Amino acid sequence: MNRNVPTVYTRAFIHRVFKPALWRWMGNARAARLTDDEFRGFFPYKRDAEGFIRGFHDSARLRFFYHPRNQKDFFLQLLTQSQPHEDILTDARDVASHYYEALGSGRTFLGEKINWRRDFKSGKEWPLRSLTAAEIIDAGNNSDIKLVWELNRFHQALWLGKAYWMTHNEEHARTFRSLVEEWIEQNPIGQGPNWFNAMEAAIRACNWIGGYYFFCESKSLSHEFWTLFLKSLTAHGLFIESHLEYSKRNGNHLLSDIVGLITLGMFFRSAEFGRRWLTKGTEMLQEEMEHQVYADGVNYEKSIGYHRFVLELMYTALILCRKNKVSLGESFNRRLERMLEFTLAYTRPDGSVPNVGDADDGRLFRFSAREDFNDHRHALSIGSILFKRPDFRAASGPFHQDALWLLGTEGFEEYQRLKGDSPATGSRSFADGGFYIMRSSDAVVFADVGDLGMRGRGGHGHNDTLSFELWSDGSVLICDSGTFVYTADIKARNEFRSTAAHNTVVVDGTELAEFSSLWAVRTDETDPRVLTWSTGPDKDILEAEHSAYMRLPSHIMHRRRFEFTKGSFSLTITDRLEGTGSHSAESYIHFAPGVSLRLASPQKAIARKGNTEYIISASAGEFSVVESWYSRSYGVREKNQTLRLSLAAILPIEIVTRIERAISH
Repeated sequence: MNRNVPTVYTRAFIHRVFKPALWRWMGNARAARLTDDEFRGFFPYKRDAEGFIRGFHDSARLRFFYHPRNQKDFFLQLLTQSQPHEDILTDARDVASHYYEALGSGRTFLGEKINWRRDFKSGKEWPLRSLTAAEIIDAGNNSDIKLVWELNRFHQALWLGKAYWMTHNEEHARTFRSLVEEWIEQNPIGQGPNWFNAMEAAIRACNWIGGYYFFCESKSLSHEFWTLFLKSLTAHGLFIESHLEYSKRNGNHLLSDIVGLITLGMFFRSAEFGRRWLTKGTEMLQEEMEHQVYADGVNYEKSIGYHRFVLELMYTALILCRKNKVSLGESFNRRLERMLEFTLAYTRPDGSVPNVGDADDGRLFRFSAREDFNDHRHALSIGSILFKRPDFRAASGPFHQDALWLLGTEGFEEYQRLKGDSPATGSRSFADGGFYIMRSSDAVVFADVGDLGMRGRGGHGHNDTLSFELWSDGSVLICDSGTFVYTADIKARNEFRSTAAHNTVVVDGTELAEFSSLWAVRTDETDPRVLTWSTGPDKDILEAEHSAYMRLPSHIMHRRRFEFTKGSFSLTITDRLEGTGSHSAESYIHFAPGVSLRLASPQKAIARKGNTEYIISASAGEFSVVESWYSRSYGVREKNQTLRLSLAAILPIEIVTRIERAISH
């Protein structure tokens, strides 16, 4: 090993322990004491307040995705095609009147004055001081720090900005100013939950910058306000730089930090610290693309929701860098295109996506308060323009609002030129990531035959090796249970990521891996291996095995074979448990809400979805129907039904389960 290159543990120690300690000792106080005159001295502009702000506006005006010059009729017409005019105004009115909805909270009044440190769902308020991880998680209570952080990410700045451009009503600019000033007053640098980690500071900084480009020409915002605003953004960048979230397995937190640094670096490019952040951020991002994304384009956290979030971070940085003539390199571009190809492959004909792994509905930019977090076609809309891919365009459907804000009317014109190809509908394998997609004209099977995620840590992956989802006849038939919540209900958190919450086999009541924390397993011993993969016009076959149960005294190997018949749909699943002795086993099949189940015999069940019935039969064991929970998005859950096949047998044993379409009325 090159002795000049720090080990993973050394780098994590430097960035997670040493640098934050230095920040608490010196950096925090320095950032807080920075005077207006000292701040203006970092830049090559006039030193008086008015001249400085005018100089900053002039130099920064074209560094972002959009600017007030985009306020043209054609741009605004495209905007209202993707979001109705009245919805834009309603979102802004809710922000101004302090109504907010996120993560299953329902539309909630936040009070005459917003408490930025309060979980508005449980009422828990975090104190204004440096906080530990245990204090943030607040185990045993129903508080959820994610609700605090979601509010403080300041997506509202974009909702206000859109209404401002549509109406030219200065009240929206004054609301933006009021929210920012209140936030700065209530959240002194380095204190409280909103300065707990760099990720939240980075996402907030990106959205503040987005707000800046909506309101930078407003006559209602003074030079004094903009100086306060820019100083706080600088403090955000210094904080991020001192709290980079390196760990044994880097994840989306570090990527958020990096994209925040890049965005702030581009924004403050006229100052030395901005150029430093930009250089550092682009170097780190290229490194993390190679580390966190497999060569086939699958994010290694093994979550479809987080794949979308990481993809958004990556393409946002690329677009910003391209606009400012900064290269991230061809290797970065190629892997980003592979990420989009994976997104294309898992997106089903109705636009829905598999609910595999954690899903916390996180976004860097939420351009609308109303969106379906389980629809990733906006990414394909953007990807089609970036890589001139007609297949991405065909799958994305209409031109999406995200693409308009990031790529402008020029992006729309390129989008219109990309015609001719229909989206790929064939079966695909993503062997590095461990995901296989079997497709026919009216059914899609998404199979997870990979490890638990993050190369053994687990992270945002679940205990779901050899599990699957089935989409059939226009909607989901067999589903993954989802996520529900993190810290608000730790028991539910573990239940939703448990083996039994997925469509796979549990042996002797044993988890595939024991949980060591809310986002980690003690050890991942699945060691999955794909034995057979073949795809053809009539049938796909996938066979794989895992070793998680080899740690049991009888050393049990679980092998599963999927046989997907196209045309007249059927899915045959053959489970073989290799080992010795007598054991119990349960095989679970979770059905989507709205699907009803009834038992026809101990080894036969009927699932009904709309006017279509499906017959599920088993070669051994006994079926039972159990009530269960399904979570389609964070903080929300609803009842569904699960088919459980139970048996006790002497190993080895083979169990054949068949799912076939019966009658359409």
